[in-house]
Amino acid sequence: MGNEEPERNMSRYIQGAFRPDQEHELYQKEKKAGKILLLRNHGILYAFVIRDNRIYKVAREEKETFPIGEIVIGKVASVAKQFQGVFFSLKPHGDKGQSGFLQMKECEGLKPLNRKADGRILCGDELPVQVIKQAKGTKPMQLTAKYFLNGQAVVVKKGSGRVAYSTKCSREEKAGLEEAFLIWRDGLIAEDAEKKSFFEGWDIIFRTNAPAVKAEVWQKEIIDLISQLNRIDSSGQTRTVYSSLYKPEDFYLELIRDQPLSLLEEIVTDEKDIFEKISHHPYIRHIPVRLYEDAKISLRSVYALDTRLKELLSPRVSMKSGAYLVIEPTEALVAVDVNSGKAAKKTEPEAFYFQTNLEAVKEVCYQLSVRNLSGMILVDFINMKDKQHTEMLIEALKKETAKDSVPTRFVDLTRLGLAEITRKKTSRGLGYTLRDWNWKRGQHEITGDS
Repeated sequence: MGNEEPERNMSRYIQGAFRPDQEHELYQKEKKAGKILLLRNHGILYAFVIRDNRIYKVAREEKETFPIGEIVIGKVASVAKQFQGVFFSLKPHGDKGQSGFLQMKECEGLKPLNRKADGRILCGDELPVQVIKQAKGTKPMQLTAKYFLNGQAVVVKKGSGRVAYSTKCSREEKAGLEEAFLIWRDGLIAEDAEKKSFFEGWDIIFRTNAPAVKAEVWQKEIIDLISQLNRIDSSGQTRTVYSSLYKPEDFYLELIRDQPLSLLEEIVTDEKDIFEKISHHPYIRHIPVRLYEDAKISLRSVYALDTRLKELLSPRVSMKSGAYLVIEPTEALVAVDVNSGKAAKKTEPEAFYFQTNLEAVKEVCYQLSVRNLSGMILVDFINMKDKQHTEMLIEALKKETAKDSVPTRFVDLTRLGLAEITRKKTSRGLGYTLRDWNWKRGQHEITGDS
């Protein structure tokens, strides 16, 4: 009898749950802290964004020949007017999966590197292009000729000198950034007239993080990114076809850079080489970095990642009220069903349905984001008779979808009362990201999504 409790505790430990003596110290204390975890599983480096005790994003290292963000000198393989675009080869002929597609509307004004520009794009033309979406199935990589570089506070891209601001910035934040930028830029030009040409031809987009950083941070980023893009432009004039002009940073550095500073309190890793690298990186200068070194319990187990990830891959999602969602991705669309389940039904069913639907709005939007589901999404909420409740539900949907970092919007209610949502596809879903995750079940390791 005396050994039963230790054995039960050890069972919890092996399965990846928290040890009872650590639950308060590691879990309760930090459950609301925004952080990024960096760890290896099955030899692959993964990154997890955790906020309010929930996983918000999962990313992993990929061994792509051309990662998203790489700028390379491609050769025009064919001009496909029927597809309103141009096909490029990014490697010598014969290599598989090395073709890309550029929309025709981006070809205006392009100047081939291997011949005199005449306003046309012809087979054999050599042009610098950037990978913005990986190939999928029979579809080639998506390319852009308006290549860009990301900073923590700004994005600089080839354009016409336009200045824009993240839609997530408030009106006051946009006004403050605009005033500060114009004063700074005009001051530089007044001191040195050549600075005017320095800014020409590059669009500057202030990111969501911009209001949270000091002006000198985004000022330095603008100068550094434009200078780097100018060097890329210049080097393209002397490099041969298929040369790489720019390779993006490691995926976890880009992930860290893209996180709202106000929500990120700590970066934790059990990889010493990663710890050493990020501790001195400019993006991380204001964020504490911790090397996890406890040999008794893994970082993976401390945060119960196996349990959490299995929940995120399950079609059924339980909500606090007792209601639940059923999420079913199909080839054509993503179907989401809202069910009252074990939720306590009040004396007034209409009010109960309304409150359950409001709870479901937040959960649906969270699940779409963390699972990285995209395309057409149909949500079957619990039927309500009150038109005012329906209108309030629609407003809640519009507000919640607008928070997504990926373009997401509520379209309309169908004639059958289904909420139609669209979400832009930027990368593959969570299931693909976790395709090589080595799951733990007791003391045994199993591979797959089981």
